Amino acid sequence: MKKYLIISTMALILEIGSTFYITYVADKNLLGMMFFAAIGPFLGLPFVGFMVETKTWLERIKMAFASAFGYLIGSIITYFIIKQHIIY
Repeated sequence: MKKYLIISTMALILEIGSTFYITYVADKNLLGMMFFAAIGPFLGLPFVGFMVETKTWLERIKMAFASAFGYLIGSIITYFIIKQHIIY
């Protein structure tokens, strides 16, 4: 269960970080782009580690659902951040 919580949390963070990165690219903000380009690969490490350790397809499917849930919640949070003009 802990593994799925970690995957969901990292997907949420990755989704929000990706939106920030896209915003910095659109604004031509070099330091922001460099920051998110540098941390992006490290945000995906839990996904890779858990996927390599997994032996069955059922576990991989559960991880995919946990990841999808994190991305879904991350996109909703990002939508409200942008709607409130907090970052854009």
